[in-house]
Amino acid sequence: MEELTEHLWGSDVPGQPWLRFDAGGRLYGSDGCNRLMGQWTLTGDRIEFGRLVSTMMFCRDVDTWLFGAARARWVRGPAGGRLEVSNAAGEVIGALERSGAGPR
Repeated sequence: MEELTEHLWGSDVPGQPWLRFDAGGRLYGSDGCNRLMGQWTLTGDRIEFGRLVSTMMFCRDVDTWLFGAARARWVRGPAGGRLEVSNAAGEVIGALERSGAGPR
């Protein structure tokens, strides 16, 4: 589980989405503009998100797709892999690469 919880997923560049998972089942992140929080559970390579809550700022020229996340599939790879993020209908809406960044 440390492979998942000890890293930032996405980018900390302003305007870009990111997620961070803690070992206690909480997640924190940003859709590139608004802050997100919620809960998560891991079963195999599948991450289920609980209801996400978010700030509601207006964000010009920022794609806020991450707020629609319901689950993710962890695709492991040589650089830590990526998360393929899906909405409640099961459609892939985006992906987040694992960053080398330590805890925020």
